[in-house]
Amino acid sequence: MDEQPTLFPLEDVDVSADAGDAADLQTALGLLALMDLPRVGSGRAIRFAQQFGSAEAFNTAAPEQRQRAGGVAVEDPVQVLDRDVPDGARLVGYFDDDYPTSLRGIANPPAVLWIQGALPDPARRIAIVGTRSATRWGASMAASIAEAAAAAGVSVVSGLALGIDIAAHRAALAAGGHTVAVLGSGIDTPTPREHQADAHAIVEAGSCLISEVGPGTRPSARTLVARNRIQSGLSYATVVVQCGLKSGTMTTAKFTREQERELVLPVPPEEEQRHPENAGSAALARLSPPPRLLQVRGDLADLLTEIR
Repeated sequence: MDEQPTLFPLEDVDVSADAGDAADLQTALGLLALMDLPRVGSGRAIRFAQQFGSAEAFNTAAPEQRQRAGGVAVEDPVQVLDRDVPDGARLVGYFDDDYPTSLRGIANPPAVLWIQGALPDPARRIAIVGTRSATRWGASMAASIAEAAAAAGVSVVSGLALGIDIAAHRAALAAGGHTVAVLGSGIDTPTPREHQADAHAIVEAGSCLISEVGPGTRPSARTLVARNRIQSGLSYATVVVQCGLKSGTMTTAKFTREQERELVLPVPPEEEQRHPENAGSAALARLSPPPRLLQVRGDLADLLTEIR
């Protein structure tokens, strides 16, 4: 495959390691250093940082101490290094004051976030997600919900993908609202290619791009699924506008329920109900307890009023 063009050029900015910091593992750079170690992801990095605090303490700990702390006997030392950060972006770690409050309580929160643009916190947010192959009704419904959210001062969270996602982002911006694009790629190379202008517009409008993977990372099935827990975790509720049975949106719905957030489904008109891109939504509607349905005009207004 061709190399992805870089949307936001990398520059050395003000993210630097301080070897003398007694709690350097609890910085974003320290967490990244831990995740450079074999078999250490976000969850283990956070646990190691909580247990040891500093690289010095981690490096002098016996393998069995590391095993007790993180569930794996890491033998390699950790070294906290400087990182390149895209110009105008920032790197936020789990222990930082500006880490999103709503993500702290989810299962397997991201240890670090790369953020381009403005991410107010705490904030009222709603995720609007769905199929990449949206029907005309689906795209229109996504836009209508996003417009209403913007008018109510609620930020719209989605994934910048084709179909439902991009309809929601564009409508939120057009209505003067705030939107958050959660990426499965690095924030310097947002995908798909055809939405890179939208990514620029999101940042320029005072909204933001966010990712847990570093600059230059290309999206994969793993990173795209993993980012779904961030979309739902950032949000009070997740609206699944429409999706097929095998859509990745089904994982977002699953994360929403696991995180004890509200799962919301608009009810499609009769002529839409048998469309394959609504089959997943129909399956979700049969869950117990049932998701919240948007059936009449006032249902969405009631939902938006509740978001805190």
